[in-house]
Amino acid sequence: MKFIAISDTHGCHRQLNLPKGDVLLHAGDVCNQGNGEQVIDFLKWMSELDFEHKILIRGNHDFDLEKRVSLLDIEMPKGILQLDNSGVEINGQLIWGVPFPIDWKNRSWESIPAHTQILITHQPPYSILDLTPTFTSRGEKGLLEKVKQLQPKVHLFGHIHASYGKKKIDNTLYLNASTYKASENRIVNAPFIFEL
Repeated sequence: MKFIAISDTHGCHRQLNLPKGDVLLHAGDVCNQGNGEQVIDFLKWMSELDFEHKILIRGNHDFDLEKRVSLLDIEMPKGILQLDNSGVEINGQLIWGVPFPIDWKNRSWESIPAHTQILITHQPPYSILDLTPTFTSRGEKGLLEKVKQLQPKVHLFGHIHASYGKKKIDNTLYLNASTYKASENRIVNAPFIFEL
């Protein structure tokens, strides 16, 4: 089964050149600065894509900036699944999504099942593909500990655009799939492809 992984499209999703695959995964920030029109256009675009499964989570920009409510808390078009501290099993592979923000106070991240094969979060784990342009780590320390404990096959995230890339540590492939470059207001990075 072929997975295509993207994140942080920020309203520029139509610039993407997506390879063929079975499952499309989006790790959040479908819009830029709470832009509801971009969310509607994104969902229309995603619903028309030729993937058997299309899965997304909410990023930090996917909120109404005045009301601070999620712009993705709407009925998803047919064929799109939003994960919100929840999971789906596809061909025996459990995919679990933890949207922004990770709720450390209520410890919602503890509900990630031990047999998760693909973990999708918007935020990166601390010290892994999480460096800002000023070389500051912006990942989550608690998330790093949880991922080390779970050792999913893939941990997909975004959020820190400057750290786009992939890294294999122990049994986990870490993917920062941020596609967007803010200074140029366009997609600059390619989707990641992996198979399980």
